[in-house]
Amino acid sequence: MRIALLAIGLFAMHVVAIAQLKFVVEDFEGFSDGASDLKANGVFAFGNCTAGIEEHKVVKKTYSGQRYIQLFKEGGIDYGGWGKGIGLNMDLDPEQDYLNFYVYQPVTNGINLMKIEIQEDDNGDNIYEKEKDDSWYYIQKLDNSDTWALVSIPLNKFKDGNAGGDGVFNISYKQGKLFCLVFSFLDSLHLKNKATWAFDFICFSKGKLLSGEHLFDAPSASEGDFCGLGAWSKDDFENNFSPGSDKKLGVIHFFQPFAVDGGDNQNLYPSVERINAIILKGYIPMITLEDHFVNTKKPLKQPNLYSILEGYFDPFFKDWARQIKQVKGMVLLRILHEFNGDWYPWCTLNNDKNPQLVINAFRHICDIFRKEGVNNVKFIWCPNSMSLPQEKWNSIMDAYPGDEYVDFVGLDIYNGAGKGLPLWRSFRKEGIENYFILTQQLPGKPLFVCEVASRERNRTENGTNQDKAGWIGQMSDALSSDMSKIRLLTWFNEKGTFKINSTAEAKNGFVHYVLKKDYFKSGTREMLPLLR
Repeated sequence: MRIALLAIGLFAMHVVAIAQLKFVVEDFEGFSDGASDLKANGVFAFGNCTAGIEEHKVVKKTYSGQRYIQLFKEGGIDYGGWGKGIGLNMDLDPEQDYLNFYVYQPVTNGINLMKIEIQEDDNGDNIYEKEKDDSWYYIQKLDNSDTWALVSIPLNKFKDGNAGGDGVFNISYKQGKLFCLVFSFLDSLHLKNKATWAFDFICFSKGKLLSGEHLFDAPSASEGDFCGLGAWSKDDFENNFSPGSDKKLGVIHFFQPFAVDGGDNQNLYPSVERINAIILKGYIPMITLEDHFVNTKKPLKQPNLYSILEGYFDPFFKDWARQIKQVKGMVLLRILHEFNGDWYPWCTLNNDKNPQLVINAFRHICDIFRKEGVNNVKFIWCPNSMSLPQEKWNSIMDAYPGDEYVDFVGLDIYNGAGKGLPLWRSFRKEGIENYFILTQQLPGKPLFVCEVASRERNRTENGTNQDKAGWIGQMSDALSSDMSKIRLLTWFNEKGTFKINSTAEAKNGFVHYVLKKDYFKSGTREMLPLLR
């Protein structure tokens, strides 16, 4: 019996590894215990149903997290359900991909049939109209089992539900957005009875998402997987945890724009002495070259991709190359980062929405270093975790400079970046889509998280919400499970609420979930082979 169980376990582990998480529709981790966060996050209930957020009472596992959505049917109206508005580009393959979710239906419900509808924005007007857009549906039978169950449905089982659209399942970056996901309860014999349901972790995956030893388990990291540590910090990041941890950083990150004096003359060069001092202390330096001028007090036309390609800054890049050539060790250099956002002058949006310009400018800068004979630099190509705006021309791979120009690929993953009070999003939900794209399409390129941070909760938010320490815990789980190909985690330790010691709880969470976890390696030993 013991041998049989072992064989079954090994088979299950092998099967789980086949599935790859592609996109998290909703995991409810940023929500409070009430219903106040539903609308802001695009979650709605309709008909005879109302919705609220509840906390898991069982031991929390990776995919269950801390919270789930509960649906309540009061009767009276003969239809009801809930849904999530999405309106995002993503590549879904109906021949390989699955819709997955966890569901709990009490024995007392008596309602067994549920219609699942995927609404597709075919014509790109960001409005779902059944006369113009496709709707795909599947009828799922629910078990009255009083236990959580994982449902995985192949997308090729969904049927065309209306006459609108082009009749082709083509949710992708180039054709149609995933507009909305709707769950409707159908069993008319029991529609006037009271009933409840619970749902959690709605997602899409390549391959069928299967459970491990525990229902909510994510796939384990492969043998040999690890994650190094880095930070950008104006103070000594490691001192925040002394004497509580002896784990050392592997990478020291710093930013250098064209200038910081308020003018428009590019004059800020890397300090060879400073970089050598970092290397001498046993760290790997990572520099983000920001192609703009900061601290300007008057309107100033910032550089863009055209001006880079036209050679206006070639003397500056040549001087940069000559400085780095003098460094006594390898330097990681990140250029044109977060090009798929809307906040930098080198972003695709601000350059005629033409991703080829990103490619050409990246290559142009690299070629200058090559002509100067710089052999101690590794170039990082680094999109943001989400493309803003969500448009066909803003797909990250359209801006990939090519394997011969890119040594490492990166991602910047933030919870709470942006104006106002941004929505709270788990590390997995924020980062998994571009993680999937990069690891699937560029499997030979080591992947770094070059910037990561989470905001603290605002005083106006519900006190029962997940806090920053909880967010860090889920980040740790994701990095050591279905995001285990990330080789570097670099904390952005500035701007108040993003600092790792913004509260004692956040600091202690980083110590417990990262510094004391063996998966996260101290120093540079595991990372140095990647630089060769």
